Amino acid sequence: MILPVFTLTLKPANPLQFSLEEFRAFLAEKLAAYTRLCKDSAGTCIYRYPAVQCKQIKSMLMVIGISQGAALLREISESRKELGTGKDTCTIIGQDPEVRNEAFGISDKIHTYEFLTPWLALNQQNAKKFYDLKGKPERDAFMQKILAGNLTTLAKSLDYGFPSPLTCESRVRFKRERIHHENIMVFLGTFRTNLQIPDFLGIGQSVSRGFGTIRYIANVPEQVNEVDTFYE
Repeated sequence: MILPVFTLTLKPANPLQFSLEEFRAFLAEKLAAYTRLCKDSAGTCIYRYPAVQCKQIKSMLMVIGISQGAALLREISESRKELGTGKDTCTIIGQDPEVRNEAFGISDKIHTYEFLTPWLALNQQNAKKFYDLKGKPERDAFMQKILAGNLTTLAKSLDYGFPSPLTCESRVRFKRERIHHENIMVFLGTFRTNLQIPDFLGIGQSVSRGFGTIRYIANVPEQVNEVDTFYE
């Protein structure tokens, strides 16, 4: 399938006062006004993969719109040089010239991706299961199944139907981060899959807040002997 994608690169006008959460709230308000993103033909709110995602990747602030979200970002940035309000205003320093059409779906090749931002992979129940596992092989196999579930959820939330089995292999390491005053386990590393995914999409939990942002790694030799297959 083809996903329309539109990306903005931003620079806060007042970095010392800028609040990423407030800026996300500004985008959420714009999104709410764009009602056809979140309602079906009967006017009922429905769940969809977050159509607008704001990500802090090292020193770069990026906003990416997917599907109708791409049209929204293109529309609100077309005739302006800034986004946001007050101390949370950002200058647009880069943007796609047009909405891009990106391929998404099962392919006949294995693609390697890296996590640019921490992957929030485990809920409270799965975190306990992870801790109870003994040894790296068991934990690696467990995370591989979590990854397959996250990729499946991503595809289904974009209304993509699998024409053939999903394959994936994860190579990740965990660490603890302080998130909302709690110590949360997150993961970084790489994974390989036959699912083609546009750069800077997120997988896992809290993708609208920038977690689980991925990027394709080019020129990685294919090694399919260790890749697990998951049937949908």
